[in-house]
Amino acid sequence: MNRPRKNGKHLPRRMIESHGSYFLLKPIGFRRNKAIRLGRVRGVEGKTEDELYAQALKRYADLIAEVDAPVGTMVKLLERWKNEALSKYALKTRKEYIRMTDIASKAFAEFDIEHVRPMHIAAFVDDNFIDKPNAANKYKALLSLVFSFAVRKGLRDDNPCRDIHGVPEPKRQRYITDEELARVRAAALWGNDDKPTPSGRMIVCLIDLAVVTGQRIGDLLALKWSDVSEEGVLFKPRKTAKSTGVIVPVKMTSQLQNILERARHFGNVKGITVIHTIKGHPYTYFGAQTAWKRAVARACTRYEEECKKRDMTLDTAFLRNMHFHDLRRKSLTDAKRQGKDPQKLAGHTDPKMTARYLENVEIEWVEPVQIAQIG
Repeated sequence: MNRPRKNGKHLPRRMIESHGSYFLLKPIGFRRNKAIRLGRVRGVEGKTEDELYAQALKRYADLIAEVDAPVGTMVKLLERWKNEALSKYALKTRKEYIRMTDIASKAFAEFDIEHVRPMHIAAFVDDNFIDKPNAANKYKALLSLVFSFAVRKGLRDDNPCRDIHGVPEPKRQRYITDEELARVRAAALWGNDDKPTPSGRMIVCLIDLAVVTGQRIGDLLALKWSDVSEEGVLFKPRKTAKSTGVIVPVKMTSQLQNILERARHFGNVKGITVIHTIKGHPYTYFGAQTAWKRAVARACTRYEEECKKRDMTLDTAFLRNMHFHDLRRKSLTDAKRQGKDPQKLAGHTDPKMTARYLENVEIEWVEPVQIAQIG
């Protein structure tokens, strides 16, 4: 929540120069500090300015540990929430929440639980994430979980986050075209040295599986061979496992069968999961996302080189701003265009959620008005 200082940038944190003296600022409340005098800047007989500065730094070193020590109970609340409530979340979510709670602990270190008000939550969000609406909403949601936990434990009577509205987020509308998909698939297979990439064939299987089934990357990576049968593939979306518990049975087709066969024959060892490494280990989320990003980057570079070589006009939006999750939008959009049910494929219980994927991608054309012929 601290802003970059304008003056005294050579001084260590919390140390300032004011009215001819050095001071250490000790937090005593929200945006309130107590100034502890460390010594004069100049004007002491027999002492140079460098000696006075060194003397002030020595006193600073003696006091800074005490000043930095948390004086409120918010740090203890965040730590208790991590110990008691974090285990129910997925590993990826736990890691993200641990990182976020560490940041929140530093921001609210001087607060007691009962002293946090809605204005403090708003100030934390506005000061740190004013230009990052997605991050702002995630931190507000996290703090809301923590304060709901505090209410259940009798540590306070209300949740200060409930009176703070979320930050509007721009809707993502990226649709990956067939040409873009073909170029990314080719880039996944072949490296910059024009040699086959070690994991290229499996990454292409992952991409194809995402487009054909419309499932999320986490569910694709978790898919086991035991979920595959002659009738089709049974997906159990982890995101909705504890809410709707929906199951998505995707019927077997020749195209889906081909993808699965390619995955089955990849690598030296057959893995438990459909998407696996050369040694048969399950692919991690980070590994799969990294492979996707590298393939997209190679595809972009090759497209730019092709435009220069052929003297073509470069389309600045082509192959740009592409996320792996955009393959889900492509799958659901293409499913609707082919007369299939995108809601069932997505595993959504609410049609409004499916509509968010199709919004501004699937255009419904309207008939124009005919002008009457006169004379």
